Amino acid sequence: MLCSSAYPRMGPLAQAQGCSIPAADTPPPPVSLLSSLLPSLQPTRGGSAVPGKGPGGSAAAPRRSGGKMLVLVGLVLCLAPADALTAFPPKFQVGKLNGDVVVKCNTSEQQVTWTQNGEPEPMAELVAEGQTLTILGLDLPAAGNYSCWAGTVLLDTTYVVVSSTREEGMNVSCQAESYRGSFRCSWTGPRSAVFRARLTRSDGSLGEWVPAASRRGRFSASFTDPSFCPFAEELHPLQLQLEGFSDTSYLNFSIHFFIRDIVRPDPPQELTVQRRGEQLHLAWAPPASWPLPKSYFALLYRLQYELPNGTQVDKYVEGAEETQLQEHARRVRISCQDPYANPAWSPWSAWQDVDAAQQRQLRAR
Repeated sequence: MLCSSAYPRMGPLAQAQGCSIPAADTPPPPVSLLSSLLPSLQPTRGGSAVPGKGPGGSAAAPRRSGGKMLVLVGLVLCLAPADALTAFPPKFQVGKLNGDVVVKCNTSEQQVTWTQNGEPEPMAELVAEGQTLTILGLDLPAAGNYSCWAGTVLLDTTYVVVSSTREEGMNVSCQAESYRGSFRCSWTGPRSAVFRARLTRSDGSLGEWVPAASRRGRFSASFTDPSFCPFAEELHPLQLQLEGFSDTSYLNFSIHFFIRDIVRPDPPQELTVQRRGEQLHLAWAPPASWPLPKSYFALLYRLQYELPNGTQVDKYVEGAEETQLQEHARRVRISCQDPYANPAWSPWSAWQDVDAAQQRQLRAR
């Protein structure tokens, strides 16, 4: 069934942190063990330490242990605040840097205990009261997974992150191969990040969150707008919202666009070359992904042929799928473009060697 309200295509449309600990044979001791190794240090928020008091209230002399003391304090400061994420957490909470964050345990239990990243001694200043936990002055070491427990039973987990306005380096780009309402978006981001994306459709409805695939800091996701009608004018842009976690920071970014502005057709197919006397007859077919009818979804074709001296010549054909060449060409290839929306040209087809094509045709006879 065709969607309602068909508009004729009348020319171009409007454009609308932690530090890295060197690998060793033996892993660094946990925070609780480090605390036992430093009886003269009183840990403060964020893993820093201050000198303790010796007997009688006097400051304890560092003596010859100063070098070891610095190494151990460095280990405390460099412990990762959270394990690297491999998937988007089902429950998270975003807080402002140096602001207070209240985390609630989703349970009927009245008294619970809390851990941060599995540690019973969190690297944060906390106030626990019943089912709630207040993180005072949120910073990067205080971010991570907060879990509430009833004894040894895990009740609930919330991933706490610091808000970030980082948008530079994302470079979000989207591309559709036709006017079917489907497209793919890709962007760059930190390699350690995990992302998800959601589409606000042309009718204003919200789509589901889609997890993004990642490869070496390049992320991508595919979408379909079921309310998109290829025969109607696009009146409202689509909105793509991205959410991501990079280490312990929260990333949020959105873009707006029309499908007509991101269409890049696939290459034309079935390019054939026939020599007819002194002329070359070329024929081809539109991309298999391009919508019908051809009279409405017209294409502008760009043929490129190479002369015996290596010169490359372009020829444009609109409204037809064949043409003649007067010159003697060594090889030819073809691409296409929507002439009305004026998006990007399709990729080139593979080069067709004219002499090889003639030989194939002779063998086929």
